[in-house]
Amino acid sequence: MGFLDDQILVQQIQAGDEQALVALIRRYERSLAALIRDRIGSVQAVEDVLQETLLHVWLGLRDLEPRNVRAWLYQVARNRCSDYLRSTQRRERFVGAEELATMINRFCAPAARQRQAAQDVVEAFDHVPEKERAALRSFYLDGLSIAEIAARHRCPSGTIKRRLSHGRDLVRSELGVTTKRRSITMTAEIKTVKASFPDFRPEISIEKSAKPPFAIDLRELSWWFIVPEIGDQVRWADYEPTRDGSAWKLTEVKDMAATRRAIIHGRPCVEIEMEDQRCGDREGLLPFNHDPETRDRHTRVWGRLEETEVHWLAVESMKSDGTRELLTCLDEDFGWDFGMTPRLVEDRGYLTEQSDGTFVKKPDAPQLFSNGLYTVRIDDRTFECMRVFDIDADTSDRAVLIMAYVTRAGRTLLFRRYNGNLWGKREKPPHLQGVEMTWEDDLPHTDRLVIDGVKYVHHYDVLTDETCGIRA
Repeated sequence: MGFLDDQILVQQIQAGDEQALVALIRRYERSLAALIRDRIGSVQAVEDVLQETLLHVWLGLRDLEPRNVRAWLYQVARNRCSDYLRSTQRRERFVGAEELATMINRFCAPAARQRQAAQDVVEAFDHVPEKERAALRSFYLDGLSIAEIAARHRCPSGTIKRRLSHGRDLVRSELGVTTKRRSITMTAEIKTVKASFPDFRPEISIEKSAKPPFAIDLRELSWWFIVPEIGDQVRWADYEPTRDGSAWKLTEVKDMAATRRAIIHGRPCVEIEMEDQRCGDREGLLPFNHDPETRDRHTRVWGRLEETEVHWLAVESMKSDGTRELLTCLDEDFGWDFGMTPRLVEDRGYLTEQSDGTFVKKPDAPQLFSNGLYTVRIDDRTFECMRVFDIDADTSDRAVLIMAYVTRAGRTLLFRRYNGNLWGKREKPPHLQGVEMTWEDDLPHTDRLVIDGVKYVHHYDVLTDETCGIRA
Protein backbone atom coordinates (compact mmCIF):
# COMPACT_ATOMS: atom_id res chain seq x y z
CA MET A 1 0.00 0.00 0.00
CA GLY A 2 1.08 3.58 -0.48
CA PHE A 3 2.31 5.96 2.22
CA LEU A 4 -0.91 7.99 2.07
CA ASP A 5 -2.95 4.86 2.79
CA ASP A 6 -0.96 4.27 6.00
CA GLN A 7 -1.72 7.80 7.18
CA ILE A 8 -5.43 7.33 6.55
CA LEU A 9 -5.40 4.11 8.57
CA VAL A 10 -3.65 5.90 11.45
CA GLN A 11 -6.34 8.58 11.44
CA GLN A 12 -9.02 5.89 11.52
CA ILE A 13 -7.24 4.14 14.39
CA GLN A 14 -7.15 7.38 16.37
CA ALA A 15 -10.89 7.66 15.78
CA GLY A 16 -11.31 4.28 17.50
CA ASP A 17 -11.57 2.02 14.42
CA GLU A 18 -10.11 -1.33 15.50
CA GLN A 19 -10.48 -2.76 11.99
CA ALA A 20 -8.10 -0.09 10.74
CA LEU A 21 -5.51 -1.35 13.24
CA VAL A 22 -6.07 -4.92 12.01
CA ALA A 23 -5.54 -3.78 8.41
CA LEU A 24 -2.34 -1.91 9.31
CA ILE A 25 -0.91 -4.84 11.27
CA ARG A 26 -1.74 -7.37 8.57
CA ARG A 27 0.12 -5.21 6.08
CA TYR A 28 3.36 -5.27 8.08
CA GLU A 29 3.06 -8.39 10.25
CA ARG A 30 5.27 -10.57 8.08
CA SER A 31 8.13 -8.08 7.86
CA LEU A 32 7.87 -7.20 11.57
CA ALA A 33 8.07 -10.90 12.49
CA ALA A 34 11.12 -11.30 10.25
CA LEU A 35 12.85 -8.31 11.85
CA ILE A 36 12.11 -9.63 15.36
CA ARG A 37 13.26 -13.13 14.50
CA ASP A 38 16.54 -11.91 13.04
CA ARG A 39 17.26 -9.67 16.03
CA ILE A 40 16.49 -12.05 18.88
CA GLY A 41 17.36 -15.35 17.16
CA SER A 42 14.63 -17.33 18.92
CA VAL A 43 11.70 -19.02 17.18
CA GLN A 44 9.82 -19.50 20.45
CA ALA A 45 9.98 -15.84 21.51
CA VAL A 46 8.98 -14.22 18.21
CA GLU A 47 5.25 -14.41 18.91
CA ASP A 48 5.65 -12.92 22.40
CA VAL A 49 7.79 -10.02 21.17
CA LEU A 50 5.45 -9.45 18.23
CA GLN A 51 2.48 -9.26 20.60
CA GLU A 52 4.37 -6.74 22.75
CA THR A 53 5.09 -4.74 19.61
CA LEU A 54 1.43 -4.71 18.57
CA LEU A 55 0.36 -3.63 22.04
CA HIS A 56 2.78 -0.68 21.97
CA VAL A 57 1.61 0.18 18.46
CA TRP A 58 -2.02 0.25 19.59
CA LEU A 59 -1.23 2.41 22.62
CA GLY A 60 1.18 4.66 20.73
CA LEU A 61 -1.17 5.43 17.86
CA ARG A 62 -3.77 6.81 20.25
CA ASP A 63 -1.63 9.91 20.71
CA LEU A 64 0.97 9.81 17.92
CA GLU A 65 0.65 10.36 14.18
CA PRO A 66 4.07 9.35 12.81
CA ARG A 67 5.06 10.90 9.48
CA ASN A 68 6.48 7.58 8.24
CA VAL A 69 4.30 4.84 9.67
CA ARG A 70 6.38 1.93 8.41
CA ALA A 71 9.64 3.31 9.85
CA TRP A 72 7.90 3.98 13.15
CA LEU A 73 6.54 0.42 13.32
CA TYR A 74 10.00 -1.01 12.72
CA GLN A 75 11.45 1.20 15.45
CA VAL A 76 8.81 0.00 17.92
CA ALA A 77 9.71 -3.60 17.04
CA ARG A 78 13.44 -2.92 17.49
CA ASN A 79 12.78 -1.35 20.90
CA ARG A 80 10.79 -4.38 22.02
CA CYS A 81 13.63 -6.65 20.83
CA SER A 82 16.07 -4.61 22.95
CA ASP A 83 13.76 -4.95 25.95
CA TYR A 84 13.60 -8.69 25.43
CA LEU A 85 17.36 -9.10 25.13
CA ARG A 86 17.96 -7.05 28.29
CA SER A 87 15.36 -8.90 30.32
CA THR A 88 16.83 -10.80 33.30
CA GLN A 89 13.61 -12.78 33.39
CA ARG A 90 14.39 -14.14 29.94
CA ARG A 91 17.94 -15.11 30.92
CA GLU A 92 16.79 -16.83 34.13
CA ARG A 93 13.77 -18.55 32.63
CA PHE A 94 13.60 -22.29 33.29
CA VAL A 95 13.56 -24.39 30.13
CA GLY A 96 11.93 -27.79 30.34
CA ALA A 97 13.53 -30.93 28.95
CA GLU A 98 11.18 -31.18 25.95
CA GLU A 99 11.61 -27.50 25.00
CA LEU A 100 15.37 -27.78 25.49
CA ALA A 101 15.50 -30.76 23.12
CA THR A 102 13.54 -28.80 20.52
CA MET A 103 15.88 -25.83 20.84
CA ILE A 104 18.93 -28.05 20.54
CA ASN A 105 17.55 -29.79 17.46
CA ARG A 106 16.66 -26.51 15.77
CA PHE A 107 19.58 -24.25 16.65
CA CYS A 108 22.50 -26.52 17.53
CA ALA A 109 22.29 -28.88 14.57
CA PRO A 110 24.34 -26.54 12.33
CA ALA A 111 27.02 -26.19 15.01
CA ALA A 112 27.08 -29.95 15.55
CA ARG A 113 27.49 -30.51 11.81
CA GLN A 114 30.33 -27.99 11.75
CA ARG A 115 32.07 -29.75 14.65
CA GLN A 116 31.66 -33.11 12.93
CA ALA A 117 33.02 -31.69 9.67
CA ALA A 118 36.06 -30.26 11.49
CA GLN A 119 36.66 -33.60 13.18
CA ASP A 120 36.48 -35.40 9.82
CA VAL A 121 39.06 -33.00 8.36
CA VAL A 122 41.46 -33.47 11.28
CA GLU A 123 41.12 -37.25 11.05
CA ALA A 124 41.83 -37.02 7.31
CA PHE A 125 45.19 -35.40 8.20
CA ASP A 126 46.33 -38.81 9.44
CA HIS A 127 45.99 -40.27 5.96
CA VAL A 128 48.42 -37.92 4.21
CA PRO A 129 52.25 -38.26 4.11
CA GLU A 130 54.26 -37.12 7.14
CA LYS A 131 55.64 -33.85 5.73
CA GLU A 132 52.26 -32.68 4.40
CA ARG A 133 50.59 -33.78 7.64
CA ALA A 134 53.06 -31.76 9.74
CA ALA A 135 52.48 -28.66 7.61
CA LEU A 136 48.69 -29.00 7.81
CA ARG A 137 48.68 -29.46 11.59
CA SER A 138 51.06 -26.55 12.16
CA PHE A 139 49.06 -24.20 9.93
CA TYR A 140 45.46 -25.17 10.75
CA LEU A 141 45.68 -26.53 14.31
CA ASP A 142 48.64 -24.69 15.86
CA GLY A 143 47.89 -21.39 14.09
CA LEU A 144 51.45 -20.87 12.86
CA SER A 145 52.18 -18.71 9.84
CA ILE A 146 53.91 -20.10 6.76
CA ALA A 147 57.11 -18.25 7.73
CA GLU A 148 57.02 -19.74 11.25
CA ILE A 149 56.49 -23.25 9.90
CA ALA A 150 59.35 -22.78 7.43
CA ALA A 151 61.64 -21.69 10.26
CA ARG A 152 60.60 -24.64 12.42
CA HIS A 153 61.28 -27.14 9.61
CA ARG A 154 64.30 -25.26 8.27
CA CYS A 155 63.08 -25.08 4.68
CA PRO A 156 61.96 -22.32 2.28
CA SER A 157 58.48 -20.84 2.59
CA GLY A 158 57.72 -21.99 -0.95
CA THR A 159 58.27 -25.59 0.15
CA ILE A 160 55.71 -25.17 2.96
CA LYS A 161 53.20 -23.64 0.53
CA ARG A 162 53.60 -26.65 -1.80
CA ARG A 163 53.18 -29.09 1.10
CA LEU A 164 50.04 -27.30 2.24
CA SER A 165 48.60 -27.26 -1.27
CA HIS A 166 49.38 -30.94 -1.82
CA GLY A 167 48.11 -31.81 1.64
CA ARG A 168 44.78 -30.01 1.03
CA ASP A 169 44.33 -31.88 -2.25
CA LEU A 170 44.94 -35.19 -0.45
CA VAL A 171 42.47 -34.28 2.31
CA ARG A 172 39.83 -33.33 -0.27
CA SER A 173 40.38 -36.64 -2.01
CA GLU A 174 40.09 -38.49 1.31
CA LEU A 175 36.79 -36.73 2.09
CA GLY A 176 35.44 -37.01 -1.46
CA VAL A 177 35.19 -33.24 -1.93
CA THR A 178 35.30 -31.86 -5.46
CA THR A 179 37.56 -28.89 -6.22
CA LYS A 180 35.42 -27.68 -9.12
CA ARG A 181 34.32 -24.07 -8.55
CA ARG A 182 31.00 -22.90 -9.93
CA SER A 183 32.19 -19.28 -9.94
CA ILE A 184 34.85 -20.06 -12.55
CA THR A 185 32.25 -21.24 -15.03
CA MET A 186 29.41 -18.82 -14.32
CA THR A 187 30.43 -16.23 -16.91
CA ALA A 188 31.12 -18.82 -19.60
CA GLU A 189 27.89 -20.72 -18.98
CA ILE A 190 25.65 -17.66 -19.11
CA LYS A 191 26.45 -17.36 -22.82
CA THR A 192 24.76 -20.70 -23.39
CA VAL A 193 21.78 -19.86 -21.19
CA LYS A 194 20.46 -17.26 -23.59
CA ALA A 195 20.47 -19.80 -26.38
CA SER A 196 18.79 -22.37 -24.11
CA PHE A 197 15.61 -20.36 -23.64
CA PRO A 198 13.49 -19.60 -26.71
CA ASP A 199 13.25 -15.96 -27.83
CA PHE A 200 9.48 -16.08 -27.36
CA ARG A 201 7.60 -17.75 -24.54
CA PRO A 202 6.43 -21.27 -25.41
CA GLU A 203 2.75 -22.08 -25.65
CA ILE A 204 1.26 -22.65 -22.18
CA SER A 205 -2.00 -24.35 -21.22
CA ILE A 206 -3.22 -24.92 -17.65
CA GLU A 207 -6.09 -27.23 -16.67
CA LYS A 208 -7.60 -28.02 -13.27
CA SER A 209 -6.94 -31.61 -12.22
CA ALA A 210 -9.49 -33.86 -10.52
CA LYS A 211 -6.78 -35.43 -8.36
CA PRO A 212 -6.53 -34.46 -4.68
CA PRO A 213 -4.10 -31.66 -3.80
CA PHE A 214 -0.83 -32.31 -2.00
CA ALA A 215 1.18 -30.33 0.52
CA ILE A 216 4.43 -28.70 -0.66
CA ASP A 217 7.75 -28.39 1.10
CA LEU A 218 8.77 -25.12 -0.58
CA ARG A 219 12.50 -24.94 0.15
CA GLU A 220 13.31 -22.23 -2.40
CA LEU A 221 14.14 -18.64 -1.49
CA SER A 222 10.81 -16.98 -2.17
CA TRP A 223 10.41 -16.40 -5.89
CA TRP A 224 14.11 -16.58 -6.72
CA PHE A 225 13.70 -20.34 -7.29
CA ILE A 226 16.95 -21.56 -5.68
CA VAL A 227 17.30 -23.71 -2.57
CA PRO A 228 19.94 -22.31 -0.17
CA GLU A 229 21.98 -25.52 -0.12
CA ILE A 230 25.49 -25.93 -1.49
CA GLY A 231 25.39 -27.25 -5.04
CA ASP A 232 21.88 -26.17 -5.97
CA GLN A 233 21.61 -24.33 -9.30
CA VAL A 234 18.78 -22.75 -11.23
CA ARG A 235 18.34 -20.81 -14.46
CA TRP A 236 15.27 -18.74 -15.13
CA ALA A 237 14.01 -16.41 -17.80
CA ASP A 238 11.65 -13.41 -17.77
CA TYR A 239 9.07 -13.06 -20.53
CA GLU A 240 7.13 -9.81 -20.97
CA PRO A 241 4.27 -9.04 -23.37
CA THR A 242 4.92 -7.01 -26.48
CA ARG A 243 2.97 -3.78 -26.68
CA ASP A 244 0.60 -5.15 -29.33
CA GLY A 245 -0.06 -8.30 -27.27
CA SER A 246 0.99 -10.62 -30.09
CA ALA A 247 3.72 -12.44 -28.14
CA TRP A 248 5.66 -12.76 -24.89
CA LYS A 249 9.30 -11.89 -25.53
CA LEU A 250 12.41 -13.08 -23.66
CA THR A 251 13.80 -10.04 -21.82
CA GLU A 252 16.24 -11.38 -19.25
CA VAL A 253 17.99 -14.59 -18.16
CA LYS A 254 19.39 -15.26 -14.70
CA ASP A 255 21.78 -18.00 -13.62
CA MET A 256 22.13 -18.73 -9.89
CA ALA A 257 24.36 -21.17 -7.99
CA ALA A 258 24.72 -21.84 -4.26
CA THR A 259 28.50 -21.84 -4.02
CA ARG A 260 29.79 -21.66 -0.45
CA ARG A 261 28.96 -21.45 3.23
CA ALA A 262 28.84 -18.07 4.94
CA ILE A 263 27.88 -16.39 8.21
CA ILE A 264 25.67 -13.29 8.33
CA HIS A 265 25.23 -11.65 11.74
CA GLY A 266 26.35 -14.85 13.42
CA ARG A 267 23.90 -17.06 11.51
CA PRO A 268 25.25 -19.83 9.25
CA CYS A 269 23.88 -19.54 5.73
CA VAL A 270 24.72 -20.17 2.06
CA GLU A 271 26.12 -17.65 -0.41
CA ILE A 272 24.49 -17.67 -3.83
CA GLU A 273 26.16 -16.18 -6.90
CA MET A 274 24.08 -14.64 -9.64
CA GLU A 275 24.66 -13.70 -13.25
CA ASP A 276 22.03 -11.97 -15.35
CA GLN A 277 21.84 -10.99 -18.97
CA ARG A 278 19.41 -8.80 -20.86
CA CYS A 279 18.22 -10.48 -24.02
CA GLY A 280 17.39 -8.86 -27.32
CA ASP A 281 15.84 -5.51 -28.16
CA ARG A 282 13.16 -4.17 -25.80
CA GLU A 283 11.73 -1.71 -28.31
CA GLY A 284 7.97 -1.70 -28.00
CA LEU A 285 8.02 -3.43 -24.61
CA LEU A 286 7.04 -1.87 -21.31
CA PRO A 287 9.70 0.46 -19.91
CA PHE A 288 9.63 -1.24 -16.48
CA ASN A 289 12.95 -0.35 -14.84
CA HIS A 290 15.02 -2.37 -17.33
CA ASP A 291 17.14 0.46 -18.66
CA PRO A 292 20.74 -0.79 -18.23
CA GLU A 293 21.87 2.76 -17.45
CA THR A 294 19.57 3.13 -14.44
CA ARG A 295 18.77 -0.38 -13.25
CA ASP A 296 20.36 -1.93 -10.16
CA ARG A 297 21.80 -5.41 -10.68
CA HIS A 298 21.84 -8.13 -8.04
CA THR A 299 25.13 -10.01 -7.84
CA ARG A 300 24.95 -12.17 -4.70
CA VAL A 301 22.37 -13.22 -2.13
CA TRP A 302 22.58 -15.15 1.12
CA GLY A 303 19.90 -17.50 2.41
CA ARG A 304 19.30 -20.06 5.13
CA LEU A 305 17.15 -23.18 5.13
CA GLU A 306 15.63 -23.87 8.53
CA GLU A 307 13.37 -26.62 9.80
CA THR A 308 10.10 -24.83 9.10
CA GLU A 309 11.12 -21.66 7.21
CA VAL A 310 13.36 -20.28 4.50
CA HIS A 311 15.19 -17.08 5.36
CA TRP A 312 16.75 -14.33 3.29
CA LEU A 313 19.73 -12.94 5.23
CA ALA A 314 21.40 -10.52 2.81
CA VAL A 315 21.30 -9.19 -0.75
CA GLU A 316 24.15 -7.50 -2.62
CA SER A 317 23.39 -5.19 -5.52
CA MET A 318 25.50 -3.24 -7.99
CA LYS A 319 24.06 0.25 -8.28
CA SER A 320 23.91 1.99 -11.64
CA ASP A 321 26.81 4.29 -10.62
CA GLY A 322 29.05 1.29 -9.83
CA THR A 323 28.53 1.36 -6.06
CA ARG A 324 28.02 -1.97 -4.32
CA GLU A 325 25.18 -2.02 -1.79
CA LEU A 326 24.72 -4.76 0.82
CA LEU A 327 21.36 -5.03 2.61
CA THR A 328 20.97 -7.51 5.47
CA CYS A 329 18.17 -8.85 7.63
CA LEU A 330 18.90 -6.17 10.24
CA ASP A 331 18.24 -3.30 7.85
CA GLU A 332 14.92 -1.58 8.42
CA ASP A 333 13.12 -2.35 5.16
CA PHE A 334 14.74 -5.71 4.39
CA GLY A 335 11.71 -7.76 5.44
CA TRP A 336 9.49 -5.69 3.17
CA ASP A 337 10.96 -7.29 0.04
CA PHE A 338 12.70 -10.39 1.42
CA GLY A 339 12.31 -11.67 5.00
CA MET A 340 11.23 -15.27 5.56
CA THR A 341 8.60 -17.67 4.23
CA PRO A 342 7.15 -20.91 5.64
CA ARG A 343 8.23 -24.14 4.00
CA LEU A 344 4.91 -25.93 4.42
CA VAL A 345 2.40 -24.71 1.84
CA GLU A 346 -1.06 -26.30 1.88
CA ASP A 347 -4.48 -26.04 0.24
CA ARG A 348 -7.03 -25.48 3.00
CA GLY A 349 -9.73 -23.86 0.92
CA TYR A 350 -8.54 -20.33 1.52
CA LEU A 351 -9.67 -19.19 -1.95
CA THR A 352 -13.11 -19.77 -3.48
CA GLU A 353 -13.93 -19.19 -7.14
CA GLN A 354 -17.29 -17.56 -7.83
CA SER A 355 -19.61 -18.30 -10.75
CA ASP A 356 -18.43 -15.15 -12.55
CA GLY A 357 -14.76 -16.25 -12.39
CA THR A 358 -13.76 -13.91 -9.57
CA PHE A 359 -12.34 -15.13 -6.25
CA VAL A 360 -13.05 -14.59 -2.57
CA LYS A 361 -10.26 -15.06 -0.01
CA LYS A 362 -10.97 -16.14 3.55
CA PRO A 363 -10.05 -13.52 6.19
CA ASP A 364 -7.77 -16.00 8.01
CA ALA A 365 -5.81 -16.96 4.90
CA PRO A 366 -2.00 -16.75 5.29
CA GLN A 367 0.00 -14.71 2.82
CA LEU A 368 1.32 -17.88 1.14
CA PHE A 369 -1.02 -20.79 0.36
CA SER A 370 -1.84 -23.27 -2.38
CA ASN A 371 -5.13 -23.61 -4.20
CA GLY A 372 -5.82 -26.64 -6.37
CA LEU A 373 -3.89 -29.22 -8.40
CA TYR A 374 -3.28 -28.38 -12.07
CA THR A 375 -1.89 -29.97 -15.21
CA VAL A 376 0.52 -27.52 -16.81
CA ARG A 377 1.56 -28.05 -20.45
CA ILE A 378 4.44 -26.06 -21.87
CA ASP A 379 4.95 -26.96 -25.53
CA ASP A 380 5.17 -30.77 -25.49
CA ARG A 381 6.07 -31.09 -21.78
CA THR A 382 3.45 -31.85 -19.11
CA PHE A 383 3.73 -31.24 -15.36
CA GLU A 384 1.54 -31.88 -12.33
CA CYS A 385 1.65 -28.81 -10.09
CA MET A 386 -0.04 -27.12 -7.18
CA ARG A 387 -1.13 -23.56 -7.84
CA VAL A 388 0.41 -21.31 -5.18
CA PHE A 389 -0.66 -17.76 -4.29
CA ASP A 390 1.32 -15.06 -2.51
CA ILE A 391 -1.13 -12.27 -1.61
CA ASP A 392 -0.90 -9.44 0.91
CA ALA A 393 -3.42 -9.81 3.71
CA ASP A 394 -5.15 -6.60 2.65
CA THR A 395 -5.93 -7.05 -1.03
CA SER A 396 -5.53 -3.68 -2.73
CA ASP A 397 -5.20 -2.16 -6.17
CA ARG A 398 -1.78 -0.90 -4.98
CA ALA A 399 -0.52 -4.36 -4.03
CA VAL A 400 1.11 -7.19 -5.96
CA LEU A 401 -0.10 -10.75 -6.41
CA ILE A 402 2.04 -13.78 -7.23
CA MET A 403 0.65 -16.95 -8.81
CA ALA A 404 3.07 -19.85 -9.24
CA TYR A 405 2.89 -23.49 -10.26
CA VAL A 406 5.03 -25.74 -8.06
CA THR A 407 5.83 -29.45 -8.41
CA ARG A 408 5.48 -32.14 -5.77
CA ALA A 409 9.26 -31.82 -5.27
CA GLY A 410 8.77 -28.18 -4.26
CA ARG A 411 10.33 -26.63 -7.39
CA THR A 412 8.68 -23.71 -9.15
CA LEU A 413 8.11 -24.25 -12.88
CA LEU A 414 6.00 -21.24 -13.83
CA PHE A 415 5.82 -17.91 -11.97
CA ARG A 416 3.30 -15.20 -12.84
CA ARG A 417 3.40 -11.64 -11.55
CA TYR A 418 0.17 -9.62 -11.32
CA ASN A 419 0.02 -5.92 -10.44
CA GLY A 420 -2.82 -4.23 -8.66
CA ASN A 421 -4.30 -1.81 -11.16
CA LEU A 422 -2.70 1.20 -9.44
CA TRP A 423 0.50 -0.46 -8.19
CA GLY A 424 3.40 1.96 -8.68
CA LYS A 425 1.09 4.59 -10.19
CA ARG A 426 0.65 8.12 -8.95
CA GLU A 427 -2.76 9.56 -8.34
CA LYS A 428 -2.31 12.17 -11.07
CA PRO A 429 -0.08 12.51 -14.14
CA PRO A 430 2.81 12.28 -14.72
CA HIS A 431 2.61 8.60 -13.90
CA LEU A 432 5.46 6.75 -12.24
CA GLN A 433 5.44 3.83 -14.69
CA GLY A 434 3.90 3.22 -18.07
CA VAL A 435 2.02 5.71 -20.21
CA GLU A 436 -1.53 5.33 -18.98
CA MET A 437 -3.20 5.71 -15.60
CA THR A 438 -3.68 2.03 -14.81
CA TRP A 439 -1.99 -1.27 -15.57
CA GLU A 440 -5.19 -2.36 -17.29
CA ASP A 441 -4.61 0.46 -19.77
CA ASP A 442 -0.89 -0.29 -20.03
CA LEU A 443 -1.48 -4.00 -20.67
CA PRO A 444 -4.80 -4.29 -22.53
CA HIS A 445 -4.08 -7.78 -23.88
CA THR A 446 -3.04 -9.66 -20.73
CA ASP A 447 -5.09 -11.66 -18.23
CA ARG A 448 -6.97 -10.17 -15.26
CA LEU A 449 -7.55 -11.75 -11.88
CA VAL A 450 -10.15 -10.39 -9.44
CA ILE A 451 -9.86 -11.26 -5.74
CA ASP A 452 -12.16 -9.70 -3.13
CA GLY A 453 -13.25 -7.21 -5.75
CA VAL A 454 -9.68 -6.05 -6.48
CA LYS A 455 -8.42 -6.32 -10.06
CA TYR A 456 -4.87 -7.58 -10.68
CA VAL A 457 -3.26 -7.35 -14.15
CA HIS A 458 -0.87 -9.99 -15.53
CA HIS A 459 2.51 -8.28 -15.96
CA TYR A 460 5.16 -10.93 -16.75
CA ASP A 461 6.03 -14.64 -16.60
CA VAL A 462 9.10 -16.51 -15.41
CA LEU A 463 10.04 -19.95 -16.72
CA THR A 464 12.72 -22.05 -15.05
CA ASP A 465 15.22 -24.25 -16.83
CA GLU A 466 13.43 -27.44 -15.81
CA THR A 467 10.25 -26.15 -17.41
CA CYS A 468 11.99 -25.83 -20.77
CA GLY A 469 13.88 -29.10 -20.39
CA ILE A 470 17.33 -27.47 -20.17
CA ARG A 471 18.24 -28.10 -16.53
CA ALA A 472 21.96 -28.79 -16.31
